[in-house]
Amino acid sequence: MTTYNLSANITNVNASATQNVGTGDTINLSLTVRYGAVVQSRNNIGTATTNSGGGSNPTTLNITITFYAAGPYSIVYYQSYYGRTYTLTGTATGATNYGYGLHVYDSSGNIRMNMQNRQPRLSGFISGTGTGSTFNQYIANYNTTGRADEFAAFQLAPNSNYYVVDNGTANQITITRADVRTSNSSYQVLSGSEDYRILIVRV
Repeated sequence: MTTYNLSANITNVNASATQNVGTGDTINLSLTVRYGAVVQSRNNIGTATTNSGGGSNPTTLNITITFYAAGPYSIVYYQSYYGRTYTLTGTATGATNYGYGLHVYDSSGNIRMNMQNRQPRLSGFISGTGTGSTFNQYIANYNTTGRADEFAAFQLAPNSNYYVVDNGTANQITITRADVRTSNSSYQVLSGSEDYRILIVRV
């Protein structure tokens, strides 16, 4: 296992580099920017730090990048000030090793969450008594990234008639009534509770 130390300055110009690695290696990147930087795109990256913040004066971000799978990789950091980018590419060789435990992947096949490094974070909690039908509920910061797959909702009420549906709207979820009924002689009765207790997490 090798640690590669790279540095770049994109306060005024674009920059790029190529570094071939092993799947167990780590890259420590010192990236000088203005007003922070975010990951614009990534491919075949195990984990990578996303940094924001800073001001008009140049700030150096200390970024750690790891790898799990063999093959070509790339990552692009974007600094909105002057619209500058830093592009790092290369090839990871060696045995693919995702380690142990739960992993969550994004739509590009990259690991979004590795339980060894990052756990789900509480994003919100709501509770109440339903209206007897489907309704929308405001949830602050839900799906504000445009990536609903970063969020998950858990119904904590064990006998609730309600479950959660993502409706694609920022700051909002749909609470849908299952309306499960049980026959009782010549009539039907509701089999569950109208109460709901919903935990929202972000991975």
